[in-house]
Amino acid sequence: MTGLARQSAKSRRRRTLNWAISLGLLLLLGLGVELLLQQYALRQLETAQQRLTARAGEVRAVLLSELNATLHLATGLASYIGARQGQVHSPELQPWLDGLLRQGRHIRNIGLAPDNRISFVYPLAGNERALGLYYPDQPQQWPAVQRVIASREPGLDGPLQLVQGGNGLIYRVPVFLGNDSYWGLISTVIDFDRLYARVEQVARQLDLLIRLERLDEAGAASLIKGHDPAGAPTVALQVRLAGAHWRLEAREAQTQPSSLLWLRVLGWGLALAVSALIGLTLHGQHRQASLLLALNQSQRQFRRAFEQAPQGLALLDAEGRLLSVNRTLCRLLQREPGSLVGHRLAQFGGAELEVGLNGLLAEGGEGQARGRQLCLFDAQGEPIDIELSAAALDDDAPEQPRWILHLQDIRESKRLLRLQNEFVSTVSHELRTPLTAIRGPLELINAGALGEVPAAMRQMLQIAGDNSQRLALLINDLLDIGKLEAGRMLFDCRTHALQPLIEQALQANQAYAADYGVRLRQIGACPDWVRVDERRLQQVLSNLLANAAKFSPRGTDVELFTERRGQWLRLHVRDRGPGIAAAFRPRIFQKFAQADASDSRQQSGTGLGLAISKELVEQMGGQIGFDSVEGQGAIFWLELPRVDASEGQPP
Repeated sequence: MTGLARQSAKSRRRRTLNWAISLGLLLLLGLGVELLLQQYALRQLETAQQRLTARAGEVRAVLLSELNATLHLATGLASYIGARQGQVHSPELQPWLDGLLRQGRHIRNIGLAPDNRISFVYPLAGNERALGLYYPDQPQQWPAVQRVIASREPGLDGPLQLVQGGNGLIYRVPVFLGNDSYWGLISTVIDFDRLYARVEQVARQLDLLIRLERLDEAGAASLIKGHDPAGAPTVALQVRLAGAHWRLEAREAQTQPSSLLWLRVLGWGLALAVSALIGLTLHGQHRQASLLLALNQSQRQFRRAFEQAPQGLALLDAEGRLLSVNRTLCRLLQREPGSLVGHRLAQFGGAELEVGLNGLLAEGGEGQARGRQLCLFDAQGEPIDIELSAAALDDDAPEQPRWILHLQDIRESKRLLRLQNEFVSTVSHELRTPLTAIRGPLELINAGALGEVPAAMRQMLQIAGDNSQRLALLINDLLDIGKLEAGRMLFDCRTHALQPLIEQALQANQAYAADYGVRLRQIGACPDWVRVDERRLQQVLSNLLANAAKFSPRGTDVELFTERRGQWLRLHVRDRGPGIAAAFRPRIFQKFAQADASDSRQQSGTGLGLAISKELVEQMGGQIGFDSVEGQGAIFWLELPRVDASEGQPP
């Protein structure tokens, strides 16, 4: 037991180690898959960002070109005013301003602010609200104006919410005269909404989504325009112009679905397949080793059990020769193993043994075991009654079948059975005489032959009469079963028409069935003839009809009908009772077998009727059986060979 426990523990450790190796390999391969996917994703991202940066650069170039064309025109106007020493008149400015508006596609208006007050706006229509604006009074714009003046460099501010409405960029150019005195500002308002729409149109043509953010001096960003879909790769480009510092972010407008999920699934699937294959290989090797070990152990255990079995065991080949025998068989035959192995078993018995053994081997299929009572002779020639059974071994060579034989010494059991039968027969005969002496007077008294029976005694005498009748039936059953087992019952089999026998059985048992509130009836007449012992067939039918009546609900019918089945005639007895329990079915034809064996069972009986019926039917060359569904009644049937009435031969 300790060795088996050690082997089992070792097997579990080996199995655990195999699965641990498989799991570790899976994790290692999975880690390699993830690293490869990470490198692949980085390369894909790098390539995408390079393409994205190139297209974002094109968008930035468009933005700068649109602004620079406008800003250069405004700077030229500042040079013109400086050359005129600040002396400008509307008729003189008209050609300049017309040219600026024609060439600067996004200019909304141009304003001149001598001494920081806008005194001239062109065009005036739609921009009247800007006329007269004094920058020091504009807290939102004045700091930017001061920075432009202090730096003496043009500055681009915005986008800002314009007084005229909408968003605009303001390009302010400080104008200084020849004596380095400050004249004022030239303020060019650029329509930011139109400018951004133009830039966004170019971005859409390049399949980009853009964001434009303004960065202040502290480095903080504020969104000006843009879109921000989540999860897409992005690039950010700096845009610097005239003191303005912006950041242009660009993303793919149509994000391509990432193939990493499928690559990951494929990679992990391959890793799992490789790990599973290796694991199964290791497991198969371990299982093969375990099976070989188990086979060796099983062979040793079988050999030990074979040798130490208390019954005789032998291994037989297709020729009937003994291949191996155990100690018990050697002791039973009082022979050494060498005098048995290699010899045919038939030579240790008479002709009956050879015939019985051949029939047993012909009947026994693969894995089946059948038994027959035969006789062997020991070394002194003494007969040994045995019960011989054989089972075919499941072998890889079906052309060379082998059988395992089981030889059970039944001399003692046969002696005890003989003593039991003799005792039962003796007791039954001894009981029959006094029982007859008791039944006769009871029947006379109950019939009133000795005068009127007092009412107080009538019930007790009736009970005594019924019980004496039951005791007589029991004694008759015991005598019948004893005769059948001893082979002393005589049969007078003749050819009979079956219909009169059926009618006789129904008439004889109708009164018995009436006591249970049941009616016996036949379905269809039977024209067939059978060869039976009339008396024994009536005994079988009475048993089947009585059982059906006892177990049928009151008010129902017990039906008897026949059916031809080839050369056989099957006679059915059907009831509507509770059916036969599955646990009781294997024992139903055994002696003293009853479905309800308790002291309080509802139906009386000896449990010998069906056992006697089976023996009687088989002695007449027929067979008996039943079909039942629990809760839906039962059908008991017996099959008898049909014969031709004129010739007395089977049809």
